[in-house]
Amino acid sequence: MRTLKILTILSLGILSSTGLTAQNVSININAINVNQTMEGFGSSLRVFNDPHVIGGTTSDPITAGLVISAAEEDTILNLLYNELGLTRVRPATGEDGPIENPNDNNNPYVTDTSQFDFSWKKMDAHIDYVSRVVPRGVNTYFPSTIKIEDWMTESNPEEYAEWAFAIIKRWKDQGYELPYYAIMNEPGYIRGGIWSGEYLRDCIKLLGPKLDTAGINTKIVVPDDLNANEAYARSQIIMADTVAREYVGALAYHLYGGSNANKTAMMQLGQQYNVPVWMTEYSRPNAFDWGNLIHDVIANYNVSAVDYMWGFFGSQESNGTQYISLNFSGTSYTGYTINKQYYVTGQYSRYVKQGSQRIDAASSNNDVRVTAYKDGADMTIVVLNNHGVAQTVDFAINGLNNLATLKAIRTSQTENWAILPDITVPNNSFTATLAPNSITTFTTVNPSLGMNNSLSENILPLTIYPNPARDVINIQIPDEASKGKITLLNSNGQHIKEVQFTGTGIQQLNISHLSKGLYWVRLKDDNKTWTAKVLISK
Repeated sequence: MRTLKILTILSLGILSSTGLTAQNVSININAINVNQTMEGFGSSLRVFNDPHVIGGTTSDPITAGLVISAAEEDTILNLLYNELGLTRVRPATGEDGPIENPNDNNNPYVTDTSQFDFSWKKMDAHIDYVSRVVPRGVNTYFPSTIKIEDWMTESNPEEYAEWAFAIIKRWKDQGYELPYYAIMNEPGYIRGGIWSGEYLRDCIKLLGPKLDTAGINTKIVVPDDLNANEAYARSQIIMADTVAREYVGALAYHLYGGSNANKTAMMQLGQQYNVPVWMTEYSRPNAFDWGNLIHDVIANYNVSAVDYMWGFFGSQESNGTQYISLNFSGTSYTGYTINKQYYVTGQYSRYVKQGSQRIDAASSNNDVRVTAYKDGADMTIVVLNNHGVAQTVDFAINGLNNLATLKAIRTSQTENWAILPDITVPNNSFTATLAPNSITTFTTVNPSLGMNNSLSENILPLTIYPNPARDVINIQIPDEASKGKITLLNSNGQHIKEVQFTGTGIQQLNISHLSKGLYWVRLKDDNKTWTAKVLISK
C-alpha cells in the first residue's frame, strides 16, 4: 500500500527541484548526439462509409455503409488531425474489386484509361478524404494496395507498372500528387499473393522512369510488408539495384511477428542507403503496450514514422482498439468514443514534430523508458513508467542552452492529457515523480497552437498548396470570406508574417527565407477563422 505522502505527490502532479538528489532512477539526455529525423504519426484508412467499418462487406452482394453527415465526419477529422496532430494517412485500397479487369489491352506501354475503374473505395473516395485532411495538416499520404489484379503475374512486371502509374496519375489529375506510393501491402502475406523481391524490384525499375517522364515526383515505399523478416528479405534485393533504389523514398514494415534481429537489419539497411524506415501498420488492445511499442521502434530501431492500424472504426468491430470508435445502430451513426490509444499516441504526436531529431536518452531503470527529441531550441522528452508504483526520476540534460522551463502532460490509467504544473530546469536538471503505469511528456512545444482542447469545431480547414513547400505557398481564400488577415505562425505560436486580404482567390506567400519545420497559416475575417498546417522543407 502506498503512503499518504506518495498519494499527495500524485495529486499535485509532478514535483520539481533545483538539483539532483539521491533518488530511484536517473535519466541522462545528450542533445549533442543526434539520431533519426522524425517524419510524423498517422494511421491506415478505410473511409467513413466503407461497409467494413460496421462489419459489412464490399464483396457481392455489397452491404450498406455507415450513414454519417459531413459535419459529424468533420468532428472526427478535427479530433485526429487538429487535436491528435496526425500528419500521415495510409489508404487501404485493392480489396473492393478490380481497378483494371480485364486488362485494358495487350500493350502495357499504351494505356486505355477508360478501362480503369477508380470509383468510390477503389480510389476516388480516398482522394476525397485526403482533400479534406490536407488542410488539417496531413502532408504524407500513400495508398497501399492489399490485392493487385487477379490476372497479373510475376512474368510481366510491365503490366504492374502500367497499372500503378495509372493510379498515381489519377491522384495527380485530381490535384493531389502523391508524396509516396507503397509498392504493395504485405507482399509476404498469402492474402494478396506472395510476391518476390525480384518482381518488386523490376516493377519499380519500370514504374520510376514513367514517373520521371510525366514529371511526377512520387517516391516508392518498399515493401510495406508483414514484418521485418519479410521486409528485409525483399528490401535488400530492391536496394541492391542502383536503378530501383533511386526511386525508393522509405523502407517500411509491420509488426505481425518477425525478429528483433531483422528490425535491426532494416535499420542498418536504411542507414546504408540514407533512406528512412517507417512502421506503417499495427495496433494493440492495451494502450500502454502500444505506447511501449512506439518507444521500441523509435528508440531501438530508428523508425522515423509510426502509423496505427485504423484512425477510426466501428465500435463493435474495433473493440476499443482504434483511436476513435464510431458508435452506430444499424447503419446510423450515433456518436464516437475516444479510446486510450488516442491519448497515449498524443503524448508523442502532439509534441514530436515532423523534422525534429531524436537525441540520445538513457534510463538507469529498464521499466522507466525514455526518448528525447530536439527541434532547434525546442525539446521534448517522453517517459513511460511501466511500474505499478510511482517512480521519482532525476533528469540531466546536456547540449541544450537556455532551457528554463518545461511543460508537463500526462496520460495514466485514470488521466488523459492531464496538464501538470510547469517545472523549472535550473542548470539543465530537474527531478520529477512519475505516476504508476503512465506516460509523461516534458516539452517546450505548444501543441497545435493551443487549439487542442477546443475540438476545433469553430476552426475551419484552409486549403494550402504545395504542402510540403519550399519557396512559396498558395492560400485559397474561402468563398465565404470577405476581408481580413492571414497570419503565418511557427510551431510555438509566434507570429512570423501577417498580410491583409480582400475578396476570394489565391493569396501567395513567399516562405523562401524561412527555415524548415512545421508552421501554421491562420486566415481570419470578421466572422470566421480558417487554419492549416504547412511543412516547409529545404
